[in-house]
Parts: sequence; C-alpha cells; structure tokens
Amino acid sequence: MSTRQKWVKTILLTGVLLFFLGCGHMAYLGMHGSSIKSYPDVHDSVEKEDTQCLECHHPDNAEGPVSPHPEFTGCINCHND
Repeated sequence: MSTRQKWVKTILLTGVLLFFLGCGHMAYLGMHGSSIKSYPDVHDSVEKEDTQCLECHHPDNAEGPVSPHPEFTGCINCHND
C-alpha cells in the first residue's frame, strides 16, 4: 500500500468517525431531538428563543430534561418538528 493510499484511508476514516460520533449527523439524517410540540401545555408561552429554552433545560438549573449540549444555538431548529 502506497503512502498516498494510507493518507486517503486515514482521512476517510477520520471523516467517518467524526460524522458518526458527532451530533451533526443526527439532524442530517432527519433524527432531531424531542419536539416541544410533544408537550404543548408546557411550551405554550415559549417564544422560541434559545434563552427561553435554556432557562428550563440548562444543566445548572434544569427544571425539565437536561440539555446535553447547552452551548449549542438554534434549539428550535431541532426541537420544533
């Protein structure tokens, strides 16, 4: 196996690992997080801003299920389907 083939294999393997171990592939494949529409009684007053989501779901002061990724932005992009 040539050096070039080894580099190509290494780069492809790294890309595949990053794709499947990261969170991005879930949204890409259409597997979003749980929807706020599943709990309309709780989320009626939510204006769909990240700050409002993190008021209840930030790990430091969670009143609801804890977000595993509080540093992400765009909560509603994945949790409003």
